[in-house]
Amino acid sequence: MVGYIIYGDGPKKPELGTCQIAGAAFAALRMGEARRPNSPFALRRAAKGAAQLREAGVRHAVFPVDFPYTALFIHQGITPVDTLPLRRALAGPLTRRRMEELGLSPTQAVVAVSSDRMSREVSDTTRALALSFRYVLLSVQSGGAEFARSLRREYGISLLLDPSPDQLDRADALLLFSPREDLAQENRVLCALYPGGEAGRGRLPLCLPAGLAERLEPNCGQEQLSAALYALGAVSLETLLAEIPC
Repeated sequence: MVGYIIYGDGPKKPELGTCQIAGAAFAALRMGEARRPNSPFALRRAAKGAAQLREAGVRHAVFPVDFPYTALFIHQGITPVDTLPLRRALAGPLTRRRMEELGLSPTQAVVAVSSDRMSREVSDTTRALALSFRYVLLSVQSGGAEFARSLRREYGISLLLDPSPDQLDRADALLLFSPREDLAQENRVLCALYPGGEAGRGRLPLCLPAGLAERLEPNCGQEQLSAALYALGAVSLETLLAEIPC
């Protein structure tokens, strides 16, 4: 089960229960906000809360924004929900939408995908883009040629393999599944789909439906909750895509 941490007005001692969000069940840990979060008493109380989640079988949880005990919980084996799988799942359809909004023709626009390896997420994204755009560039260290052959056999689609940095820089859209220090990254559409990439220009934001977000705690980690709800099958990719601003 996934955890959901509520930090604010609450009990002096951590209380573990359950809650339902968009039809998905979470192990809910409620913790009252401490006046002195770094005091020995507050730290012991936080450690107890982390232990309660761990004993309940929780290994990943939705953390509140600016939660003072994130490092302590991670040390206890409770990590924040990873948002990267959802960002990668959204990258293909979001790129298509943004290209349409820019008025870029699928028969003329150039889309580029770059990664240090040919993972399933890279192949799924590249396949989806190649079915929508005529010109797709693929830069991977290995496995690209075999993948390109399979696309050609199955769909009659051709990819441009091993593009130069200049070709990647000139692409209308660039999806990076791993860092590239040799690129300008000034493409009209840019998605940084690797750990830490969400901090820069290529950040792909995650938003909950407004009606749901309004019912949550003000400091709820909504991006983590979006990823958790998607992974649990409670919210569809199309619903989350519709909430991302243009």
